[in-house]
Amino acid sequence: MSTAVAVGTTLGTASADRQDFTMFPGQTFTLGEFNGIECAGQLTSNARTPHYRPGTALVTTAWVAYVSTPCSVVAQVNWHNLDTNERGMVSSRVTTTGRGPLPPPITTGNQIAVDTKPGRVVLSVTTESLHFVAGPSVEVRVPA
Repeated sequence: MSTAVAVGTTLGTASADRQDFTMFPGQTFTLGEFNGIECAGQLTSNARTPHYRPGTALVTTAWVAYVSTPCSVVAQVNWHNLDTNERGMVSSRVTTTGRGPLPPPITTGNQIAVDTKPGRVVLSVTTESLHFVAGPSVEVRVPA
């Protein structure tokens, strides 16, 4: 039985009965800080649910600005624990110091610890800025 289920793609296996790495399908496209086209870009994300961090999902985001540098965006991880019915949102500023996908930009502040308590948790990534999420949420099992 898989304990990390993405509505799209799931990668990586920690053991025969538990996956702890889930890629978010699609990206979050955003205008970035100040909602200006000069900071337009995209976030890609993945979630880890390591056994050594019980009750916590670790969401990693990579931010690529298409035009200007440096550029920031506030990434928001929205979560809903399906077993406890608790919900919340955690945010973190992500900054890029490079432009475009080649060469790869350097990002900061890109791992967000989300304390959800153990159970089945639905995660989605949005931003404080104008954005479009081109991919569904993911469901993971956060260990006890």
